[in-house]
Amino acid sequence: MKTICIVNLKGGVGKTVTAVNVAAILATEYGYRVLLIDADPQANATQSLLPPGEYGTLALILTGSEMYYDDIVYPSSIRGVDVLPADDELRELDLDLLQGRQVSLTALQDLRDAVAEDDAYDVIVIDCPPALSPACAAAIAASSDVVIPIKIDAYSVRGMNELTTQLQRLRQLYPAVHIAGALPTMWYRSETVQEGERLLREQSPVHVFENRIRRSPKVDDSTWTGEPVVSWSPRSSAAQDYRAFVAELMGGKPNGQEV
Repeated sequence: MKTICIVNLKGGVGKTVTAVNVAAILATEYGYRVLLIDADPQANATQSLLPPGEYGTLALILTGSEMYYDDIVYPSSIRGVDVLPADDELRELDLDLLQGRQVSLTALQDLRDAVAEDDAYDVIVIDCPPALSPACAAAIAASSDVVIPIKIDAYSVRGMNELTTQLQRLRQLYPAVHIAGALPTMWYRSETVQEGERLLREQSPVHVFENRIRRSPKVDDSTWTGEPVVSWSPRSSAAQDYRAFVAELMGGKPNGQEV
C-alpha cells in the first residue's frame, strides 16, 4: 500500500494544502479510496475536511487508548476521502515520552498493515507537523513515500540538509521508508526564485520533482471554503500543478487522461 507522508520541519511551506489536494486528486480523479491522517496538532486538515464536532483522534492510536482505526475514521467532505483527525492532545506526546508513558512509534505501521489486510483503502496520505515529534516520527516510519514540500527561499533550501539528515537517521531504524523527493511550492517567476530553484536542483541531497506548485491566490481562497483548490478553482495554476505532480508521483495519469 502506498503511504504518502507530507513532511517538512519548517512551517508555512504548504504541507497541509499539499496533503489535502493530493488526497482529493487521488480520490476524485484516480478513483482511489483514500485515508487522510492528520498528524499535526494544529489540525488544519481536520478543520478543513470535517465539520466542527467531537472526534476520536490520532493521539488515541499513538497512546494505545484506541486499537481499532475504524472507530476513529470519519467520512470527509470529499467523496472517497476519510479522515483520521488530529487535535491538541498530540502536543502532549513529547511530554508523555519524557515522563515514561507509552507512546508507540510503530502504531501507524500497525494501522497501515491493518488497513491493507482489511482492504479498506488504496492509499494513505499523512499530513505531518513542522517538527520531528512522536506523531511525525510515527508517520515517517509508516510511509512508503516521503514528500517534502519546500518554498524556494534561502532558509528552506539551506534547511534541506538538516531535514534529510534526520530522515536518513529514521531510515536506519525503518529501512523501508523511501524519500520520494522535494516538491517546490509557492513558486513564482522571478530571478531570485528561479536561481534558488536552480541551486536546489543542483545541490539537494534528495530527488527534486520535475513539477512545481505555482503561487496562486486561489489556494488561500480555498482554505476559507474548506475545499481543496483542485475543486474550488480547478483551472487555477496551483490546481493544474497539483494534478501534474500527482501524476509524476504515481507514475502516470488517471485512465490515460491529460493533466
